Amino acid sequence: EMGILQRELNRQRGHAPLRKLFGRIPTAVTRLKPCFLMSPLSVAQYLDVEFPPFDLVAFDEASQIPVWDAIGAIARGTRLIVVGDSRQLPPTNFFGKTDDEEVADENSVQDLQSILDECRAAQIPPLDLKWHYRSRHESLIAFSNRSYYDNALLTFPSGRKVITHVLV
Repeated sequence: EMGILQRELNRQRGHAPLRKLFGRIPTAVTRLKPCFLMSPLSVAQYLDVEFPPFDLVAFDEASQIPVWDAIGAIARGTRLIVVGDSRQLPPTNFFGKTDDEEVADENSVQDLQSILDECRAAQIPPLDLKWHYRSRHESLIAFSNRSYYDNALLTFPSGRKVITHVLV
């Protein structure tokens, strides 16, 4: 596998597509890069279903990931972590095609909007967010902390220096 990879790296043009290359060197690629950071659609695009399963698949911002995008990535792992906030906006279908003629009857099963919704519907026990560190300005998270989290979030100061003097 390392010989295949080395030959591919030495090529000037006509490189093999990543999906094909990864399929030919599955052991080498997972040893060289044991952690992949990919969107669910990239997983489907670049990794064949025969690629060795991952130990862990993690979704961040899961309220933004439609179920149909997540399923393929979930199937490629042995464990799953889903992180999200149901108070955030659901995935948007702004650019998607709609079919006004399709009317759901009362006996049809409807997909939930996000993988986070599916996890909640499956009654997977949630863990609540306890702290927030992202905002540069406290005021950006303060409103959400008051309005949605009952002031239960611990927030950290921004990157500005908070301590001005150190006593020795």
